[in-house]
Amino acid sequence: MSIEENKAIFRRWFEMEDFRGIQEAENPKAAIEQTMRKVREEIYAPDFVVHTPGVDMPLESYMQYSIARLDAFPDWNCTIEDMVAEGDKVVARMTYRGTHKGEFQGIPATGKEIEVGGVAITCLTGGKFIEGWGYYDRLGMMQQLGVVPSPGQPGK
Repeated sequence: MSIEENKAIFRRWFEMEDFRGIQEAENPKAAIEQTMRKVREEIYAPDFVVHTPGVDMPLESYMQYSIARLDAFPDWNCTIEDMVAEGDKVVARMTYRGTHKGEFQGIPATGKEIEVGGVAITCLTGGKFIEGWGYYDRLGMMQQLGVVPSPGQPGK
């Protein structure tokens, strides 16, 4: 695959092209799960693994995490701010946004909007993700949700 094709696959996943309008489906959760299965088969190698701080997730765990995130933040979206690609790797700096409308990692819905930065690095072979590294501002997200005090704010 060419560098441009790898970048297009990266954009498809991170800009969530396959998930646009899915919240308007009769059963959004089922539609998300069905779309996730389709995307998983089309652009992920079966032995894919993503490395995040403190956790390495195989494909199935990563898909379940992604489903839970979409369920909790139904308007979740990603803006790719910068993207660089070379060989089989694509790297991007991104901004994630969403409204917390469902339980996420044990945190009940707050209704708060979040905006956090992140970086993703992916390795692709034959048009499929084979490995990834992801970092996003989890502390900033927890501060925006009100579960962790922001600097200068009194503790809970």
